[in-house]
Amino acid sequence: MATSFEKTSWRWQLEQFQQRFGEWIELRLRSDDRALNLDVFPPWLGVFLVRLTWLILAALIIWFGYRIIYPYWKRWIFTNRQQKSVERTTIDKAYTVAELLDRSHRFKGDGNYNEASRWLYLAMLQRLNDVKLIPQQLSRTDREYIQILRTVPHIEAGELLASTHEQVYFGNGIVTSEDFDRCQQAYHQIETSITQRENNPQHW
Repeated sequence: MATSFEKTSWRWQLEQFQQRFGEWIELRLRSDDRALNLDVFPPWLGVFLVRLTWLILAALIIWFGYRIIYPYWKRWIFTNRQQKSVERTTIDKAYTVAELLDRSHRFKGDGNYNEASRWLYLAMLQRLNDVKLIPQQLSRTDREYIQILRTVPHIEAGELLASTHEQVYFGNGIVTSEDFDRCQQAYHQIETSITQRENNPQHW
């Protein structure tokens, strides 16, 4: 019963195909032109040509996959990651700025600077949304927030928070305590600018 299964398996059929293909090539080499004395070719040449053909076929499939399929797959991965980034950024939208800052402070105390910087970034977005400088939108990505932050006067420091968040969740970056300190300084600069705006609108 086991022998019958083996003979009907795909591996056995593939071996049979390779053997027949090799025999066919060997026959072609020995019968196409006797005048060229092709009988001098060794018997293993047929097997070699079969394997070479499979290698060429595999190379063509890999090349086709890389040139045609890979760009679509890469675009799908990028879109999926961007969507996850949007979910991470907006899922906590119901929190107040104070609550977001409190969570950031807790993660900092635990030494988890990646999460601490994330919550600080969310606090910045919520603060900018509250004062109607940059309304939050579900469709916006970190890269889009970076571009917007560059165009709004006095809050350019927020670009550091956005780029840090992007590096952590897209590039698997690690935020050190020094990195987080810089993020905190950037947040305080934005907070100072917003306070000045609220106290002296003509300054803006």
